[in-house]
Parts: sequence; C-alpha cells; structure tokens
Amino acid sequence: MAENRISWVDTARGLGMMAILLFHSDKYFAGNEVLPYVFYVENALITFFFVSGYLFQRPGKAFSLPRKLLSILRGIVIPYFIFTAAMALPKAFIHDDRTLDEVFFDILTGHASWFVAALITGECLFSLLLHITKGNSRQLMVASALPYLLVSALYSFVDNDWLVNINFWCWQNAFLMLWVICLGHLYRQREHQLHNIHGKWFFIIGLLCLFVILKWMEYHYEWQLTLEPIHVSSFFLLLVDACIGIWLMVVFCQWFPSVRLIQWTGSHSLVYYFICGGIPLLVCLSLQKMGITYQNNYLQILMVFVLVYLFSTIFTWMIYYFMFFIQKIKKEK
Repeated sequence: MAENRISWVDTARGLGMMAILLFHSDKYFAGNEVLPYVFYVENALITFFFVSGYLFQRPGKAFSLPRKLLSILRGIVIPYFIFTAAMALPKAFIHDDRTLDEVFFDILTGHASWFVAALITGECLFSLLLHITKGNSRQLMVASALPYLLVSALYSFVDNDWLVNINFWCWQNAFLMLWVICLGHLYRQREHQLHNIHGKWFFIIGLLCLFVILKWMEYHYEWQLTLEPIHVSSFFLLLVDACIGIWLMVVFCQWFPSVRLIQWTGSHSLVYYFICGGIPLLVCLSLQKMGITYQNNYLQILMVFVLVYLFSTIFTWMIYYFMFFIQKIKKEK
C-alpha cells in the first residue's frame, strides 16, 4: 500500500464493495434477495459517502472551491462518462428492451450509475457549503441536515412517482447523504478527540446490541430503508441506523487486520462499482446456461460471490494496468 493511504479507509471501502457484489450475486443468481437488503446494503452504501467526507479535505489544509471542483471533475465525473459510455452498448445488448438512445439519456441524466451520480452531486454541494460556511462546524452540519429534512418531507407528502421523474443527477439521493459526507468531514477534523471512545468496550458492545436489535426489527416489521429507488419507511430510523452503522464500521475497520486484497479492492472501489452490476449478471447468466441454478442453498450464492469477486478483480486489474501502460507510453514520448 502507498504510504499516504489510510489503511482502515481502504478496508472500509473494500468490505463495502464486497457487500455490494454479494448483494448483486444474491439478487441475480437467486432471482430475489435471499439475504435481505436491510441487513447490510444501505450500510455498505452509506460507508462510501462517509469515507468521501472523511477524505474530502486534509486537516489543517486550506480549502479551495475551484481546486476541489476540478478534483471532482477529474476523479469522478470524467470516469463516470468514460465507463458508462463504454458499457452503453453491452447494456443495450443485455437489456434488449432498451434502445441506445435510452441508455445514453440515462448517462446524461446521471442514471447510468445512480450511486456515482449521487456522489458527484453530493460532493459538489458539500464543496459549496464548505466554501460558504468557511468550515464552521455548526453551520456546516445544519446546512447539510436541511436537504435531508427536505427530501424526507417531499417523500412524505408528495407523489413518489413524480419525484422519481425529476431526480436528475440523483439530487434526491445526494440530499439524503449530504449529512453523511459532512459527518465524515467533521469526524476527521476531531478524530483524535473521538479516538479514545473506540477503546471503551461497554460502549461498543452496547451499540452492537442495539444495532442487532434494530436490524431484527427492520426485518421483522418489514421496514424499508432502500436508498435507490428511495423507499424509506421512516427517515428518522434511517438516521439512527446510519449513525450506529457508521460508528461500528469505523471501529471495526480500525481493529480489522490489514488484508492486502481487501484494501486493494477499497483503493480501486470506483471501478469495481461501475462493473458491480454487469459482472454478476454475466456470471449468473453463464451459470444458468450451464444448467446451474439456485437450489435454496445459500452456499451456492457464496460460491457465486467468489466467482463474481474473482472476475471483478481481474477486470479491474486489467483496466488499471491498461491505464498505467497508456501513461507510461505518454511519458516516454
């Protein structure tokens, strides 16, 4: 790992990415969610927004809005258009009910990869808030919480189908996660002050027990906390679930031993995310053509996940190796 990388951050992103690949493997192979979405998927997605806020600005370094927006453009926006455009033809071929025009319209409106689009929108909005508030913690938290309240109010009183139709560049999903980005940013600013709490076992065990009870209740009462499309039974519940999940994730990943493959996955998670739907779908279609179908045995899904993770890693490595090769040729010229 590079010296300037933060081990637990790469671990968190790596485990989060593996959870998303497991979800898609489960969904495509079994035809539905054998392991319920509410158990882990929204927490895995929220992890990425928190980490995004954590890495948003180095402590003690002056914030520059133009520099940050340029960084977002280079690091996320350009890759979004490159990868989604490259996958447009295969997507149109696999989903034969969609035309190329429809696929490219999704790219232009940010729906080709909702998570990346929401991350782009969220980071741009947070950049503006950070610039306007000049880093004032209280103002920043209030300003980041207001969009969450707005979306929760809209989905409580306005027709949901209409809201889905105007969700360009997934601004509604970004509004829901803006406070999580802010939380990650504020956590890093006060990391040393909060670090001592991580060692208090009674606090961690108490949170873990509460989290398990919360997950059981969400499953038992069929409470929905789906982030895309937004289908949330209780926005207050989502808030509580996210806060507890984030804290446990930070503690766990800081204690978790360094595993090179998991951290490599985390450090290359953006490419993994672009292919996290396509690779599982292709693997599952291939298995079905070979006559291998789900027989109500979850071990099958775990085996499919291993295959999906293997092929996703190989594909991601090939992409990064190709990019490295192109850069090397440019330098030689």
